[in-house]
Amino acid sequence: MMRKIASMFICLVAFFPYIPAISQSLIWVETELFQNKGGWITDSQFIDQMGSPYLLAHGLSKPVPNAETVVKFEETGKYHFWVRTKDWTPTNSQDGAGKFQVLINDVPTGTVFGSDQIKQWHWVYGGEVAIREREVKLSLQDLTGFDGRCDVVCFSKKKTILPDDVNALEVIRKRELKIASPEYNGHYDLVIIGGGVAGVSAAVQAARMGVKVALIQNRPVLGGNSSSEVRVSMDGSTFRNKYPAIGRIVREMDNYEAGVGGESYLYRDQTKSDMVENEKNISLFANLHVNGVETRDGKIHNVTAVDIQTLKEYVFSGDLFADCTGDATVGILAGADHRYGRENRTETGEPSAPENGDNLVMGTSNQWRTTEEDTVSTFPVQSWMFGLTEDYHFPIVNSQWDWESGFGNLHTVHQAEEIRDLNFCAIYSNWAFLKTHKAEQFGKRRLSRVQPVAGKRESYRLLGDIILTENDVRNKVAYPDAVVTTTWGIDLHYPDPENSKRFPGMEFIAYAEHKFKQNDVYTFPYRCLYSRNISNLFMAGRNISVTHIALGTVRVQRTTGMMGEVVGVAAYLCKKQKCLPRDVYEHHLDEFMKLVGKMCD
Repeated sequence: MMRKIASMFICLVAFFPYIPAISQSLIWVETELFQNKGGWITDSQFIDQMGSPYLLAHGLSKPVPNAETVVKFEETGKYHFWVRTKDWTPTNSQDGAGKFQVLINDVPTGTVFGSDQIKQWHWVYGGEVAIREREVKLSLQDLTGFDGRCDVVCFSKKKTILPDDVNALEVIRKRELKIASPEYNGHYDLVIIGGGVAGVSAAVQAARMGVKVALIQNRPVLGGNSSSEVRVSMDGSTFRNKYPAIGRIVREMDNYEAGVGGESYLYRDQTKSDMVENEKNISLFANLHVNGVETRDGKIHNVTAVDIQTLKEYVFSGDLFADCTGDATVGILAGADHRYGRENRTETGEPSAPENGDNLVMGTSNQWRTTEEDTVSTFPVQSWMFGLTEDYHFPIVNSQWDWESGFGNLHTVHQAEEIRDLNFCAIYSNWAFLKTHKAEQFGKRRLSRVQPVAGKRESYRLLGDIILTENDVRNKVAYPDAVVTTTWGIDLHYPDPENSKRFPGMEFIAYAEHKFKQNDVYTFPYRCLYSRNISNLFMAGRNISVTHIALGTVRVQRTTGMMGEVVGVAAYLCKKQKCLPRDVYEHHLDEFMKLVGKMCD
């Protein structure tokens, strides 16, 4: 029997009322466990890439209140200390945006962090400090309000060398923090990873049909891109095919005309939460990030998840799993066949595909908004900002769909933080230009919100028994298992040519190719919703089995929600027939299609 365990690098630690000294050699202080975070926020979006959550000073040009905690030392004396941080600015400026310093008992230690032009997470030596008491107050003081960030503060009697390599760092974290074994959290009929529209829809549909569901979401709220954290409206249509029952769950959570970047209540976080909590067959696990998968003979046995608030670890086993993460996190860890970027025209036969495949993908956005006020305010141009000019700037007061970056020059998974930070830089640069050079028009407007959580359009796609193509959509190929209807047409985003000229490799504005916008509908097959080589893995969302071109029609929120509903029905049939996702098509298709036709009341 073949057994495979895969895990992404992660930091694990038990929660303590204060941060203790673990050993005489190192005192390891995880900032996400600070007792009082002040105005700093916990950022866990990039946990797989840099190792753990971290604290972010997201002050929109105004320094945020200090983050504070108590650190206990085993002995007093002289200590060397280091800070794990990065200079996040995408430009080559000598001056970093996110400067901060460390205070001990409210006294600055002297070193300014976040401005050394090193763009990757790394250790910065802070100097030598005198610890005169066994318990001291440790503080992070933001100096700029422009997204300074800190992962770990480490003290040592010896001036040792700490590794930047994430694998070596993992070993040290586990050793110094005395990591406990993961806690087993039960067995479920269906384990769904990802609590966006697709994941919630799958969970509710399956639960209403009697399936015992674990819904694991790595955020504090449900909804994904259509939550208050990201703020994207639900697009596409429901109730427009021969299966009118599909879409009912989507409509229960629908945010209708919320638009992009609107007020938080428009995205109906509580509605989604209530829907899930009202289902007795759903166990919701919020703030848990899946970073490990165990497979046996091409089948997922369990997943491991870390709590992003306490850093404890949990294991969930199941008969069936559904990857609704968007990034195909579970599928990749399980070894599922997948693709990234654009296929070539010869491979797919798609007329819109490029002659040569590449890594170009649709971009990522961070929504932003300004507010009209009674008094004039400033937002000065900084040396690290993009150089916008009179003939090239954007006289707008709120984000629009075309503000996005990460089109292949940066990888939407492995370089997700860099993409988010590029968006930050573009937003701040344009607003500073408007406030400085267009003060008559914008002087009384304030940058009131920039969502720190990014919304992605595309990353990895898991491969099923059918890979949906542009030709399927345009020619309306009729599959016997056609169940999910899309109405959006093929809508693809690429870097704006003028923006590329001015900021090559750092584009932040898109244009849309919507060549085949359809007023009618196309229904695509169930076989796009399960993995072709991981036998008990479903998928729903933007990571399903489609080409890059075909993704342009299935990626919108109402459509992904309907995928989830169909996965919920298929999971019920798998439980009833004691079978796997492929068996639903090969042996129980008639029963499945009848179920899809009526769903459940």
